[in-house]
Amino acid sequence: MKHFVAVFGMLLLTMGAEGAQPAKKAAKNPPPPRPVAPAPAAGAARLGNPANPVERLMAMSPEMRERVLEKLPAQQQANLRQRLERFDKLPAAERERLNRLWETFNALPPEKQASVTRQMQAFNALPEDRRKELRPVLQRLRNMPEARRDAMLNSEAFRNRFSPAELEMLTEISQNYPLPKPQP
Repeated sequence: MKHFVAVFGMLLLTMGAEGAQPAKKAAKNPPPPRPVAPAPAAGAARLGNPANPVERLMAMSPEMRERVLEKLPAQQQANLRQRLERFDKLPAAERERLNRLWETFNALPPEKQASVTRQMQAFNALPEDRRKELRPVLQRLRNMPEARRDAMLNSEAFRNRFSPAELEMLTEISQNYPLPKPQP
């Protein structure tokens, strides 16, 4: 229920901001839908942003999703429904993994959520070749126990391998958003 209230509140704020626009803007034609980009190569995949409304909807039951979607403009509904359909077609284990990631993110304090979100956006804005190099490093760091991760992040060899901005990304994401342990 807490998830629903948070998403519903966010959507109301979004819809309220759209409704507050002058009438002459409402008469404009809506922008064409953005094309769906093809999935990047596995090594260069982007990080899913748990603060994204789609990620939040994925964690909801289908009934809750439908209630939230009904309140959105038609084009936004169509885009979200398409993305949710892709999510629903994933194997159950992958859907569960994504939901555990969402729960891990949701358990963070708001300032940590904001920090992780900014760093994930920065990661996704990197050129593909840098994402391809950083992604496996980030995944390893996120799976490590805290003491081992901290030792690696502070090692001279590691610090010399990445730019200051990349080090900040790797540190913030891995320390504040570790991968949840697999459930038995």
